[in-house]
Amino acid sequence: IRAPRADRARAAYRGKRLDEALDLLTRIISLEPDNGTWYERRAQVLVDLKRFKPAVDDFDKAVSLYDPNFRSLGLLSNRALAYEGLSDWEGAVRDYSDAIRLSREIGGVPPYVLNSRGNALASLGRWEEALIDYNEATSVFQVMRNLSGAIYARSNAALTLAELGRDDDAIREMEAVSRRAAGSI
Repeated sequence: IRAPRADRARAAYRGKRLDEALDLLTRIISLEPDNGTWYERRAQVLVDLKRFKPAVDDFDKAVSLYDPNFRSLGLLSNRALAYEGLSDWEGAVRDYSDAIRLSREIGGVPPYVLNSRGNALASLGRWEEALIDYNEATSVFQVMRNLSGAIYARSNAALTLAELGRDDDAIREMEAVSRRAAGSI
């Protein structure tokens, strides 16, 4: 019974039929309440539905059901997004930081997560730390040849420079972005 429901839930999620996916995952959880994977998947649907508190609760339930040594990069970054939705910037920074640390341990640097942590740090007024994340995200996006990601991170860096009172640097940064991708800002 679970496999067809899981396939239907996956298809509903991919098809942006989020209420249907939520219902199907809730049914699967009722059949397998000790399987953390289903809570994690339902939590992602809840994030997409902007129901952040129940999403965090489901992510936390998934963590409690997983082996204590298991860490999910997706769970950490998605729960951080839910924390952002709740304006819990410290919680977001904590999970983004864990995801970044774990990614580095396996040889990767997640530029979207760096940029997102920069946003959470900026929301806390921790501008210098945010700037470091935006600059690193820009570099990684450039190595990946992801122009839109690099533009986004570099624009965030420019805005952060302005927040730091470094207006000349901020203007230079925005001018560089506009030369690189005219019409994108």
